[in-house]
Amino acid sequence: MELIFLFLWGLLRSGEAAGHGNGKCVTPHYIEFAEITIDRVVVGSKVRYKCEAGYRRRIGESNFIVCTNDTGLIHWTTKASVCEWDSSATSQQSERKPENPVTIVPSDTAGYCGIPSPVEHATPKVTDFAVGQELHYKCLRGYDARPPTFDISTCKEEHGKTFWTKLSLLCTNDSKSEEEMTQPIAITVAVSTVFPIIFIILGWIIILKLWRRRSLTEDVKIEKTKSILITAARVEMESEAEAHRLKSNM
Repeated sequence: MELIFLFLWGLLRSGEAAGHGNGKCVTPHYIEFAEITIDRVVVGSKVRYKCEAGYRRRIGESNFIVCTNDTGLIHWTTKASVCEWDSSATSQQSERKPENPVTIVPSDTAGYCGIPSPVEHATPKVTDFAVGQELHYKCLRGYDARPPTFDISTCKEEHGKTFWTKLSLLCTNDSKSEEEMTQPIAITVAVSTVFPIIFIILGWIIILKLWRRRSLTEDVKIEKTKSILITAARVEMESEAEAHRLKSNM
């Protein structure tokens, strides 16, 4: 009975340490001018040893270690030697997408793996993060002008898919808030929208004034023509009347 209890207790501890599912998250979010640290590595996470320049992985030798739980004992699987001298190595380097290096910091927290054991001529890098793993993001000095400058992204699993939770920090050396940065844009947009309307209104006003002025000029010309015709008619009538009067006197 006691052996069964100990066996069940070991399984329970194993489930608590692995604790969050069997899925894995890979490439974390990339935040420019930020560093990532881990103070505790969740069971199931995987580290790959990358050989230094001039060295290569030994043939048939795996360069991966895993944070594992051996009946309540949490530890990294051991790796003594991975890399060997490569006499044919060249200085050419392949282009890679930008990423934030993940640094594992010392921690006394029980139930998690700490810093992987050093391997000669190799650098450890966490490649697979178990569900429940937390990554601590912090803006580099000089790029922490706008809060928040610290955030945590967690590897989660929902409906069989793993993902990193979103981050809200933006590492920058510009202390202006988003409202202050967007205000000039809003003013520019408003001005660029209002000016054409003003020009259209002014154009219509000028056209109406010109049309009215032309109408007034034509009205004056018509009135002058009428006045001349009336005056001419009067003169002609007066001439006829004078002629008739002279005939009568003769």
